[in-house]
This record gives sequence, C-alpha cells and structure tokens, in this order.
Amino acid sequence: MPNGDQIYEKQLSAAYWFVTHKLLLKNILVVSLIVLNMGLISFDLYLVINNLVIGDKDYQAILSNLINLNPDLAALRQNKLPAALQISNLRTLANSQGFDIMADLNNPNPKWTATFNYQFKIGDKLTPIKSGFIFPAEKKMIFNLAIENGNLASEAVLSNIKWTKEINFLTLNQNRFKFDISNVKFIPSAELGVGEKISVNRVSFDVANQSAFNYNNVIFILLLNNSNQVVAINQVASGNFFSGKTLSLESTFFQKLPRIDNVQVIPEVNILEPSVFLKY
Repeated sequence: MPNGDQIYEKQLSAAYWFVTHKLLLKNILVVSLIVLNMGLISFDLYLVINNLVIGDKDYQAILSNLINLNPDLAALRQNKLPAALQISNLRTLANSQGFDIMADLNNPNPKWTATFNYQFKIGDKLTPIKSGFIFPAEKKMIFNLAIENGNLASEAVLSNIKWTKEINFLTLNQNRFKFDISNVKFIPSAELGVGEKISVNRVSFDVANQSAFNYNNVIFILLLNNSNQVVAINQVASGNFFSGKTLSLESTFFQKLPRIDNVQVIPEVNILEPSVFLKY
C-alpha cells in the first residue's frame, strides 16, 4: 500500500475516534473544570479561615507593630521635621494713637522657611490677623502698630503655620535680597520747625535695588534706638521697585521721643514667594 494511503487511513481513523468519543471528551473537560473550581474555592476558603481565625493574632500583632513605630524610627522622623518657632521678649511702646506691640521671633531651622498668621492677645480678645514669614535660621520682629489697650498684650499667637524646605536658600538670598541702604537720617521735631508742642519726627533714607529682580512691593521696617533699646517702630512701603533703581523714602513718627542715637532700616520681602515679583 502506498505511503499516502497509509497516512490517509491514519487520519481517517483518528477523526473517527474523535467523533465517536467527542461526548466523553466533553464530559471529561467539564468534570476537570469543576474539580479545578472546587480546588480554587477550597483554597480561598482556607486562606480566609487561616487569616481571620487561625492567624488573627499574628495579623493583629503585625498591625500593632505598624502603628507603634520603632522608637528609633520615630526619633529619626522627628529630627527630619522642623522645630517649632520661638517667641520671646513681648513689649509695647506708646504712640499718639495707642500702643505698638512687638515680639521677637526665632526660626531655629537651618533649611526651613515658615509662613504664618499672627495676633496678640489682649485680655480675652485678639488683635487683627497679620501675615508673616521667617527665613531659615532667621531672627526677626513681629509687630502690630497703634493698637488700643495694646499695653495689656499678654502673648503672641501664631496660626496657620506652613513650612517650606529650601536647601538653596543662601544662594537665592544672595541673588535676590540685594538692597543697598544709604543716607539714613533722623530729623527730630526741632529741626522740622514744628515747635515743641507737636511731636513730629521723621526718618528719611535712600535704597537701591541691586538685584536683577523687579519687586511689586518691599516693606522697610524702621527701628529708632536709644542706648541700644528700641523706642519707636514704623514701616514704609516702596511700591513697584525695579532692578537698578534707587528710591528716596521717608516715614513720620507722631510721638515724643528721647534722643535717637541709631536708626535701623530693615527690608522685608519674601523672596521665596513668586507673587512678590513683577511679571514684566
């Protein structure tokens, strides 16, 4: 018999066997799938029972370990968080419209900047909310001017504190915070020619923006000192302050003052806040 006929007979025989056993094969497949499903269901039940009943104690122990952090890890986490701002030296100064309230604020963190709101507590009330900021490792003054009964202030209250970590702060500060202050003059009432009955004093100064940035406003805090003690405080705003420009600013103090032997002019602008820069 030729080889081709033999191959054909084998194929025909296989096809005949498949047709005659088709139902059996189908039943075997169905039974196999049923057995497989039963096995999977049994395995799932085993896992549920083992986890919720048999292994419940171990599971709860794992959860407890996750909730109760290792003391070393907790200490490490605490070291990574910024330390709290420190408030000290609350004091008040009288002026013609009330009292100026001041307090010293210290940021002990070398890489964290904080923005915040602050108020001063007078009895059971709080002064109007003011916003502030403090750079890494900075010491500065927070204050509120001309507050009625401000001499009764008992504490400074900070709220809405938000922290920003800036590892390149020193470089940014050197490039952006470049104000050259010159020609600072204190002019007392006698030199202003208003007489002794009216307590009017004036401070004038020039300031140059030597940075490459245009600012929409810069606040200049003025501190008048007598024997290294602050005896008066005020502030003046620059308005738009363009790169390379020099402004002549002044501020008036309506109060009786002792001899002034030093005037501090402190620029204040949050160079880490994009909105302080002019967009043109």
